[in-house]
Amino acid sequence: MSSSEATATHEEELDVDLRNLEWTEPIRAAAFVLVGGLVVVPFVISSNYVGYVALLVLMFGIMASGYNIMLGWPNLLVFCPAALAVIGGVVSSLLAIQMGLPFAVTLLIGGLTAAIVGSAVAASAIIIGSTFEIVIATLAFEQIVYYAFTNWDRVGPTGISGMPNPSLGPLVFTSQVEQYVFLLAVLVLVTFIVTAFDRSLLGTLAVATGEDEELLRSIGYNPSRYKLVSVVLGAFVLGIGGALYAHVNGLVTPGAFTLDQTVLLLVIAVLGGLRTIYGPIVGAVLMIGLPEIVRSLGFGDYQPYIIGLTLILVILFLPSGIVGGVKDYFGDFDNGGVSAWAFWK
Repeated sequence: MSSSEATATHEEELDVDLRNLEWTEPIRAAAFVLVGGLVVVPFVISSNYVGYVALLVLMFGIMASGYNIMLGWPNLLVFCPAALAVIGGVVSSLLAIQMGLPFAVTLLIGGLTAAIVGSAVAASAIIIGSTFEIVIATLAFEQIVYYAFTNWDRVGPTGISGMPNPSLGPLVFTSQVEQYVFLLAVLVLVTFIVTAFDRSLLGTLAVATGEDEELLRSIGYNPSRYKLVSVVLGAFVLGIGGALYAHVNGLVTPGAFTLDQTVLLLVIAVLGGLRTIYGPIVGAVLMIGLPEIVRSLGFGDYQPYIIGLTLILVILFLPSGIVGGVKDYFGDFDNGGVSAWAFWK
């Protein structure tokens, strides 16, 4: 069989795999996140402060899920998630304010714009090849985006404000509880997409690109294609997250999406567990929620030490992240794990 015939056969297998995917797993994962998120609703109602922190957790959970797709599956260290997120936020905000487009339309266009830019970033990373050089190049790209928006008169250092609240048709989400439920619904959808991607042949091949490119290429697959798909999908989710951040907060500034946010998203993804479905959510709860819990208990002065100690303990005892560590730990029992922990796959 020629190389072109092998590639064509693989294309057909990919289509069949997507059609015959076991959809119960993405549905189960989405339902798990939905139920967990709904449990928090009474706490959101009880306090404006808790509600605000909960909104941040959801937004960073969405953005970290996108970054996790780029990092975890193809093992490609693209170091510019904040730039992709702010692109989505700026595009969505400008379209909403200057053209008056519906929020759902601006949200999708913001995500698609980030995905288009992400495709160029992915192509550059694939061409560069070296991990160290990819990190440097993508960091430079993030700085370019920052200075471009800072010096653009429509954005500037003070950013964009006055964008409308999230809405769906006649429904406008103005209160914290309404915005929380809306963001939870988006996170549930993102969880569904990530799980479907992970369980598909597409996700499996994306993982294989980070494991053994030469072997993958020898059986007729093109590793670059699956790296590109992973980065584009992750960039789309990051763009969606950035647009949500802008509309929920009513403000988006280039200074809010710099290296600090990139490092935060990286820590969230790694802490929760790369290449896991729930890792970014768990990481967001810890990195966004833990500092506020420490402060509320009166230990604000010790906050950096407590967070730092938590990170050190996770790195020492759970090197694959919290969710990954739980998988590894329970997977040692009963020759394959306990069925109750199937959620954590």
